[in-house]
Amino acid sequence: MGCFDALGHIYLVVVNGLFMLFAIMLIVPGAVMLADVTYVNEKIVPLMKTLSVGSFNAADLADGLAIVMVIAGGIILCIATLGICGACKKTRSCLCVYSLIVLSLLVLQIIAIVLWIMMNAEVQSYLKAQLLSQLTNKYAASDLTTDEISTAFNFMFMTLECCAVNAVTGTTNDFDNTPWIAGAGGQNIPIFCCSGINADTAGATYTACTNTVTAGYYGIGCYDAFYNLLMKYSIYYIAVGITILVVEALGVIFACCMCKKLGKTENGKA
Repeated sequence: MGCFDALGHIYLVVVNGLFMLFAIMLIVPGAVMLADVTYVNEKIVPLMKTLSVGSFNAADLADGLAIVMVIAGGIILCIATLGICGACKKTRSCLCVYSLIVLSLLVLQIIAIVLWIMMNAEVQSYLKAQLLSQLTNKYAASDLTTDEISTAFNFMFMTLECCAVNAVTGTTNDFDNTPWIAGAGGQNIPIFCCSGINADTAGATYTACTNTVTAGYYGIGCYDAFYNLLMKYSIYYIAVGITILVVEALGVIFACCMCKKLGKTENGKA
C-alpha cells in the first residue's frame, strides 16, 4: 500500500499541475479574445446570426466562446488547486471534495457523450436544413457588396472551396429556388463556386463553371465541407476525450484511496 499511496500522491500532484497549466492556457487566450472581438470573420457574421439553435445563434455562440474559455479555465484551475493542496498537505476534506467534483464531472461527460451519439444525426439534419433555408430565401447576389447574407455565402464558397449547401452535380441544384436565379443571366451557379476564384478574379467569365456546370466548380456542398473539416480531427478529439476520462477516473480512485487512508489515520489518533 505504501507504493500505491506514493504513486497516488505523485499522480495527483503531476496531473493537477498539468491541468493548472491547461487552465491558464484557456484563460489567457480567452481574455485576449475578449479584448479583441474581431477573431470571427466579419463578412460571415451576418450569415452566422441567421443560424440559430433555440434562442442562440452561431455568431453569439462564437462571441461567447471567449467567455466560456475564461470560465472553464477558472473552474479547472480551482479544481486542480484543490487536488494539489489535498495531496501535498494531505488534507482529507480537500481530497474528498476534489473526488466528488471530479466524479460528478466524469458522470456528466459520459452523459453528454451518450446524448451526442443519440442526437448527432438529428442536430446535423436540423442545422443543414437551416442553412439551406437561408440560401434558398436570402441568397440574392453573386458579389461581395450588394447584400450581407449573399456576401457571407460567397465568402464561405471561396474559403471552404464548396458550393451551395448540398453537393452541386449539374444545372439543377440548390440555387434554383433562390432570389438570385431570376437575374442570373444564364448562370446556374454563382461564380464564387468556381475553382480558384478569389475576390480579384470574381469579374472574369467561367462559362463552363457557371452556365453549363460541366467543369471547374466545387462539387462538394458547404455543409459537408464544414463537417469534413471537423471530422478531419475526429481521431484527435476521440483520443483526447478518452485520455481525459481515464485521467479523471484515476484521479478519483487515487483521491478516494488517500481519503480512506487519512480517515483511518485520524480515527486511530482519536
